[in-house]
Amino acid sequence: MKRRRFIKLSGLGATGLAAIPSVGFVYTTIHDAAVGVICNELHYLNLDIAGVEQFVQDYYKAHFINDDLQVQLKMKTYYHLGVKSTDSYLVKELVYDYLAATDFFINKMDESKQVKYLGIVNRFSQPCSHPFSHFHYPPDVV
Repeated sequence: MKRRRFIKLSGLGATGLAAIPSVGFVYTTIHDAAVGVICNELHYLNLDIAGVEQFVQDYYKAHFINDDLQVQLKMKTYYHLGVKSTDSYLVKELVYDYLAATDFFINKMDESKQVKYLGIVNRFSQPCSHPFSHFHYPPDVV
């Protein structure tokens, strides 16, 4: 093989290797990325996937995120790179809001039960539920 042909082939190979991940990045929707981020972060729970998808739709409607290009790019990047909530405030906020909108705390954080979506929590119109209160976990009687 001649040197020029080798350089051309290696250049095409490098271009192909760079193009394959970017195609996945472009064709991933923000909803799929957000669902993937939640599922990756809460992989140890039995999540209702339809509920996670409904939460993402409701969350984006409530926060008007569909038009924010910066948030879309961040969410897709976090999904493809596997960024955890300890490294990103956006992921942490999304996961916290998801857990608050489910029956996870109502079921006393039982990881064996399926986590189901109940609805977006509106902090201004709904009373504050305190999942760590003594009503959920009464003190041991001495």
